[in-house]
This record gives sequence, structure tokens and C-alpha cells, in this order.
Amino acid sequence: MTEPGSSRLARLRAAPGRIARNISVATRLSLVVLLVALVSLVITAAVGLARGGEITDELLLARTTSIGASRADQVELYIGGLERALISQAISPGTAQAIDELADAYRELQSEAPSGSDRSALEEYYVETVAPSLSAVRGRPVAAASLFPRDPAAIHLQANYIVPDGGDGGLLNDAGDGSRWSELHSAINQSALAFATRFGVDDLYLIEPEQQTIVYSTAKDIDFATSLLTGSQSGTALAALISSFGPDPEPGVAVIEDFTSYTAAGDEPSLFIASPVFANGALAGFAAIRIGPDRISSITTDDGSWEALGDTGETYVVAGDSLMRSDARGFIEDESSYLSAVTAAGTATESQTASMAMLGTTVLLQPIDDQDVARALDEEPGFVDSTNYLGADVLQARRALDIEGLEWALLTEVELQELDAPIEEFVRNLLIAIALFLVAVTFIAVRWADRLLQPLRIISTKLRAVRAGDRIEKGVSSAALPANSPTEFVGLAGDIDTMLETLAARYAAATERAAERRRLLRQILPPQAAQRAEAGEENVVDQVAQATVVVLVIGGLGSLMRAGSTDEARALLDRVVEETDALAKQRGLERIRLTGDAYVAACGTIRPHIDHAARAVSFVLDVRDLVADLGDDGQVISMKVGVDSGPVTVGLTGGSGLVYDAWGTTVQRAADLARRSSWNEVTVSTEVRTQLPTRFAIEDRIDVVDGRGTAIVSGRAIEGEAVR
Repeated sequence: MTEPGSSRLARLRAAPGRIARNISVATRLSLVVLLVALVSLVITAAVGLARGGEITDELLLARTTSIGASRADQVELYIGGLERALISQAISPGTAQAIDELADAYRELQSEAPSGSDRSALEEYYVETVAPSLSAVRGRPVAAASLFPRDPAAIHLQANYIVPDGGDGGLLNDAGDGSRWSELHSAINQSALAFATRFGVDDLYLIEPEQQTIVYSTAKDIDFATSLLTGSQSGTALAALISSFGPDPEPGVAVIEDFTSYTAAGDEPSLFIASPVFANGALAGFAAIRIGPDRISSITTDDGSWEALGDTGETYVVAGDSLMRSDARGFIEDESSYLSAVTAAGTATESQTASMAMLGTTVLLQPIDDQDVARALDEEPGFVDSTNYLGADVLQARRALDIEGLEWALLTEVELQELDAPIEEFVRNLLIAIALFLVAVTFIAVRWADRLLQPLRIISTKLRAVRAGDRIEKGVSSAALPANSPTEFVGLAGDIDTMLETLAARYAAATERAAERRRLLRQILPPQAAQRAEAGEENVVDQVAQATVVVLVIGGLGSLMRAGSTDEARALLDRVVEETDALAKQRGLERIRLTGDAYVAACGTIRPHIDHAARAVSFVLDVRDLVADLGDDGQVISMKVGVDSGPVTVGLTGGSGLVYDAWGTTVQRAADLARRSSWNEVTVSTEVRTQLPTRFAIEDRIDVVDGRGTAIVSGRAIEGEAVR
């Protein structure tokens, strides 16, 4: 049947109450302690997290600000140092003299036609090396003829100082061509290279003023020995920088030209600084230097070390055109991954990423958000949350660089995810600490509650013992309370012990009564039946297919009682019953019942016997002899006997008033035969007659009542033979 909705709802509402009732007191105490500890920890953790987050933010901001300011100062100092070093070099008399002498030697070479071998070697170099390299960088064909120098001196010097050793001839001090220029070059080259190495410049130029010809270069690229006014180098950033001084430059100054793509350096982004050189108040020429992107990047990356900025932090320089002026960290660490990232973020075009791959730099190629650059250049230094060129959310520190002639700013940024990592780690460690603390508190609380409730648990054990009947007969509890137990528990335990003593006394009385009952059962019942009755069985009935029932009717007791010999009659009956029981046990029979003057026994009901009929008849003959013996003592008694074989129902009945009995036609037939027998006569049924062996003396008869066959057993044919 479907449960009504209201009953189901009531059961659901009652479920929490049932669960709560099943929770032990010790568990509840432990939970209270644990709850108090947990609330305290939550409050402490919340305060700690809030304050820890503030401290972490302050530390991160301070560290990022400090790093950004330090790197900005280094860039400013580096550029300023280059300007001062170049000015110092320009005002040196030796520089003016070197320009003058090298210019004269250059003019000597200019007056002579270059050799055919020099021209051929140089043409081959431009066709096979220079033009293909630029074509690859630009992604379009570059004609070697458009770059080839025109002046004889340029052809001669480039052929002798660039072409040798596959284009590394610039490392030579003296090409061995016997020219005056090579002689002068050998004298100044080492000191010039030392200057370039000391200040980290990629090239140092000495330029004569008339045609603005580069009469000396430490790197000796394809701009070496060429004019900045005419030819392939006339439109370069270096040419523009030198032209910016005009005809009457101011001595002791340096002018800077921001990074631009420079053809002579293979289109590598290059920054130039130039200063005029004077001799005796007259313009003697110009000194200039070129640096590539690596010089600024080494400062912003701390020479490729980012430990101070964590896993994602970086510092880079950006200019007013919103393009980088130093290399990106990701590009330096993993170029291919970086190019994939900027392509996915859409912050660089396909052409820009291709150029990055070819040139190996992000300078002049990686765009930065215009608003970030504008604010960095126009506003005071500060912090903002922004999205960087890779599409990552970052905390960004901005600062404009104070470099005259350059519109640069330095950006320091760290991804917010990394900034949150210390807080997350703090939270994780805090949670671990809380978990460990809770485990410890739980353990202590459980131990405390267990110890506190140990007396109650002992008392509970006593009560369970009472319910189970354990140790009731002893009247004492199974365990004593601890010495420091609360007085309430001690009093309760004493009351329980008193109750146990009372129960023990009652248990002893009940045990005595049960023992008396067992004794009586064993007296009136067969052993097996008595055992089953003692085991608690009240109605046990067994069907026996074949057994022999004996009914003995004792005569003569009534005469004794009428004669006033009641005690004598009772004593005689007791003796007859006692000795009959002994004979029954000897022959394997069990007494069924004793009612009045009738003694009923059976063979084969409890223990099966193949010769149950022979055993029963032998028992009857033994009893007849017993009665005869008792008659010799002057006590006139006699007996009638009926014996029948067949199915018998035997068992215990009567509930609390147990009765062991046998039923069935076999019992009734035996009783009828006994009542119709003559005194001291043994009457057996045809069923018994057919089972008796020949040793019995038998007289066959016909029952006059029902016409059935019977027999009279007068004795055993072989005297003294026992049936066992």
C-alpha cells in the first residue's frame, strides 16, 4: 500500500531527531569543543588573511616599484654615460688628429683605381652575402648593386677589411695592403676597440666633415668608408643625425637618434649618438657610436636574470611610437612560444612576427597599448591594473625616462595571477595548519570526552549487564569507577550495585526453584524427555512408525487400603514402581506414565530397537517374576498385562504443566488387552506374536470381544535366557 503523503512527511521531519538521539554524549562534547575551536580559527584566519593580503600587496608594490625605478635609473645612466664618454672622446685632440690623418689617407686611396681583384671580391660578397641577408629580413628581393659603394677608396678598404674571413675582416688591425690608411688604422684600432668594449657599443665611427665620409669604424659594416651625403648610406639614420648638426655645430654636445632599422647592420634596430670634433676651434669631423637592442635589453632583463620579478614579471622600454625599445622576456626565454602567444593575442601582425623571427628581437616590432604608453609618458610614476601585450592581466608600474632626445618610458609588470600566488600559498598553508590543528583538537577533545565520560560508560556497562543477565548471580559490577570520578557518577554506581545485589538474591532463588523443577522432571519423565523439557520445549510430539507398548495393571493394592494399610499399600506401590523402572531401563523400555494402578511403558519410542517386541515381552515376564516374589512375602498382589506393537505418537504436552504421554491405537489396544487379561496373565497382540522368537512359550487365542487374534505368553522356553 502506498504510504500517505502526510505520514511520509512526518517521518522525514522526525528523521533528524532520531539521528540526534543516536549521537553519544562523548561525541556531542567533542563536537562542541571542535566547533568552538573552528569558530576561533575562522575568525583568526579571516583577520590573518586580510592583513596578510595587505602586507603582501604592499611588499609586491614596493618590490616592483623598487625594481622598476632601479632599471629606469640604469637605462638613464647608461645612455647618459654613453653621451659623456662620446663627448670626452670627441674633445680629445687625438680624435681630431686621427680624423684628419685618416681623411688624408682616404683621399690618397681615392685617387687610385681599385684593383680588379678587390672589386670582384667585394661584388661577390655583396651578391652572395649582403643582398640575400637583407632580402630574407625584408621579405623581398634586394639588389646588391643598390648597396655597392661607388668610391675607389671605399671599394679598396671594404675589400681588404670586410671581405676577408667571410666578412669578418673588420677584426684586422692591418690588412697588409701597404697603404697609409692601414698604417694609421693599426695605430688607433686597439684603443678604439677598447672604448667600444668598455662602453658596450656595437660600432664607433670617425667621420670627416666635408663629405661626411666614415673614415674609421670598429665594426666595419657596409657603411664603412662610405659617404653619408651621397651613395647608399645617404638616407640612413646616422646620415640624418650628422646632418642635424648643421654647418656650425656646438662643441661639447651629444645628439641622440632613437632606434631605427639600419641597413648597414642588416636592418637591425640601432640607436646612434654623435658629437662634433673640433681642432683649434675648427670643425674636424664627428665621432658617433651605434648600439643595438641587446645593450638596453641587458639592463632591463638584468642580463637575462628575472629572479627578482618572479616567473612572469619583466621590465621593458617603450617609446612614444608605442613600440618596444628592449626585448620582451618571453621572446628571450622561448622565441617560438612567444611568437605563437602574440599571434594568438593579436598584438602583432604577421609581418612583425616574421621580422622578429628573422632579426631576433622585438625592438621596433612589438606594439604596446597606446594608452599605456601615453599615460606612462605623461603621468607621474604609479601603479595600474592593465592588460599587457600578451593579453594577460598584470599589475603595471610606469615611469617616463629622463633622456634628452628620447621619448621613452619604462614599464615594469607582473601578472596578477602570480601576485595572487603568495596569498594563495598563504591560504593553502593556513588551511593545512588549520586542518592539523583541528585534527589535534579533535584528538584531544575525544580523549577528554572519553576520560570525562568513562564513569558513565562503566555505569552503562553495568546496566547492560543487568539487561543481559550477566553477573547478576554475583551481585557486583564488572568494573570499578576511577578514583577521581564525579560524585554524581559514584552515587549512581552505588545505586546500581545495590540493585544488582537485590537481583542476585532473586536470581539465586529462581535458580533453586529451577533446579527443583529439573529434579522433579527427571523423576517423572524419561531422561531424553526430561532433557527436552529442561531445554524449554513445551509441546514436542514425535511419530514413531513401529514400537511396542506395555500396559501393566497392578492388582491387590485396593484390598490393602481397605484393610487400613494405606501406608503399607503406598510403600508397596513405590517399591513395585521403583523396581519396575529398573527392569524397564535394563530391557531398554521407557516409562510413559503411571496413573492409578496402571503402569504404561514402551520400547522403541525414544531409542529405536529392532527387537522391541521381544524386549517388551521379556520385561513383562521379569515384572511378573517381581510380583510373584513380592507375593511370597505375604503381600498379595497380582498383575494383568497387555502388549501391542504398531505406530505410536509420543511427546510432551501441557504447556507450563508438562505431561509426557503416548497416544494412538497401539496404546489403546495394549490397555484393552490388559483389562481383558486374567490376573498374572500376559496377553499379546498378533502383531507382537509374529515378532517374538521361538524361545518364548506362547499360546494362541482369539479375543472374544473383537475377534482379533491374541496370544498368551506363559514364559520363556529356555529358562534364564535374557533379551538384551
